[in-house]
Amino acid sequence: MRVTATTLDGKPYRVRTKVLDRNRVEVLSRGDQNLKFTVTEVIDNRRTTWSDIGEHATRFAMMLRGVNVRFRSTGSLSVPLFNPEIGNVFGQSRSYGPMAPGLDFAFGFVNENYVNKAKERGWLLCDDGQTSPAIWSRTSEVTFEIDLEPIRGLKIKLTNNRTDNRTNQIQFMYDDMPVTRTGSYTKTHCAIATSLHRFKAIDGYHSDAFDRFLENIPVVAGRVEARYAGLRYPMGGFMKDNPVAGRVFDPSVAGVNHSSSDVLIPAFLAAYTGVDARKIYLNPFPSLAHVLPNWRVTYDGLIRIGSLDRWFKAVTLTHAYQCTYTVGSYSSFLDWMSVDGDLGFTRDELTGQPVPSSPYNISSVSITERFAPLLGIQVTLNNDLRISAEYRDGRTLTLNSDAGQLVEACSNNVTVGVGYKIVGFNTVLRLRGSGHGISNDLTVNADFSYQQNQALIRRIETDYTQATSGTRTIGFNISANYVLNRRVTLGAFIDRQVNTPLISSSAYPTSTGSYGVTLNLSLDR
Repeated sequence: MRVTATTLDGKPYRVRTKVLDRNRVEVLSRGDQNLKFTVTEVIDNRRTTWSDIGEHATRFAMMLRGVNVRFRSTGSLSVPLFNPEIGNVFGQSRSYGPMAPGLDFAFGFVNENYVNKAKERGWLLCDDGQTSPAIWSRTSEVTFEIDLEPIRGLKIKLTNNRTDNRTNQIQFMYDDMPVTRTGSYTKTHCAIATSLHRFKAIDGYHSDAFDRFLENIPVVAGRVEARYAGLRYPMGGFMKDNPVAGRVFDPSVAGVNHSSSDVLIPAFLAAYTGVDARKIYLNPFPSLAHVLPNWRVTYDGLIRIGSLDRWFKAVTLTHAYQCTYTVGSYSSFLDWMSVDGDLGFTRDELTGQPVPSSPYNISSVSITERFAPLLGIQVTLNNDLRISAEYRDGRTLTLNSDAGQLVEACSNNVTVGVGYKIVGFNTVLRLRGSGHGISNDLTVNADFSYQQNQALIRRIETDYTQATSGTRTIGFNISANYVLNRRVTLGAFIDRQVNTPLISSSAYPTSTGSYGVTLNLSLDR
């Protein structure tokens, strides 16, 4: 505590004091003057600083607020063409050995190997005229969410997800039992290293990331080809009469195709993720270890800084990042032959020679990225005026290996909104007939938005970029709603949008507008 004294005419006067405890101070001497005393609380800055540091350190160490882990795995097996005697009594039969088709099949404890067992025991009709395949489907999904709060008011949510859908169609009626593999795949990803770049027509829509993609192609092709060193060509199937069948792999016979999905997908991911092409994973369906998090951040602690609470009731900042890597759909090569797991060969249609290839024919993959928003702010003033503003940015990168091109679609959006509620509007206008037991509020909202979309096609073989579409949209909306009574709410709105094409050959400038009034009648009791 600190005690200061002034005389009645306002001049400072020195007094001696003694601090008894935190709340009491004794004045030891004051002379013969009539004094006015002022007591001020003095904070020990050193003690407060160490206390604050300890508090923040403790909160940071305990930032983990919640963990949520979900795992889902489902599998289904459909087997047609069972012999008529199979499962004739309570779903089981002893005509073909002990309990056919088996309790494991009846209770669903089987996988695709069950088809081999059923064929070996003679339970299936293996007729070349019947081509209905056995279908094995499996879906595995893992979701991992973490909630963090490192400082007061700052909340961070991390989300990881991986979903893998696979379907195998087994043609068991043939001796070699060919399998057709199809499916889809998605995982959370992070391509923020190449985000927020703008392209201009003046320089041909140049992109550093696309240049790195082209540079990565020979690097990845060399890595893929190195995996086949020492492996031998298969001897069956389309290799039956080939002179190199059974020999050690020779790149001079047929090397890795630089335009195949085995090469383009890792080169694409390395370029747009910001990873060295010599270290990027080569599997188009990466494991859970390669899942990268998405996040959402909110902070409402600005109101506690300085004297902001004099003008604001609430101030909230938001930021969110969403990114996924997706293999939309794929199928397997019908003539593919394995030599070591997913390493194998397919036949080149022109030369007939074996070409190193994975079993999957992946026509396209995509990276979808959204800042939703990159930065957003919501403010409520003490007079209940609400102001919001946010900037959103996003892009979708689609690699089409069959067409040899990369489609890049970008969008950005700025939105500003203002809202205000006049409580008891009847009272403001001094109107009679207000609803009994209800506040006749008038709510007014106004929003302004600016959005720009653009799509480009980048040719891989010729390194040429062409703009295909683009639009600039400006819009505003004003609406008002007035609560007349418990049953009736009146409203009015004005909406206007102006679209300007960025490419004159693709569209024409257009504008749309609408306005009207609304009447909402509620019949609820």
